[in-house]
Amino acid sequence: MKKIKTKSLDPIYVSPDKGETVYEQLPNGDRILVEQSQKAKDNMQAYDELEMVGLEAIELRRKYPTLQKAWDKYRTVWHLINENE
Repeated sequence: MKKIKTKSLDPIYVSPDKGETVYEQLPNGDRILVEQSQKAKDNMQAYDELEMVGLEAIELRRKYPTLQKAWDKYRTVWHLINENE
């Protein structure tokens, strides 16, 4: 009986942002998140929140008054905190 030799590969780790986010690269090209710094998480959140500002966001707040009220409260709290920093 012939023994089948399996190839044991060490994992390959990649980082698209100089070590802030680390993925394990799988042989099929998929990646598994291994570790992510708080800075990288904050960067992703900031990118996700970009849609909350700009022309389309203003039009949406005009269309939905409750959203505009919440936005106004947020801005008030934001300015109060930033003035005291």
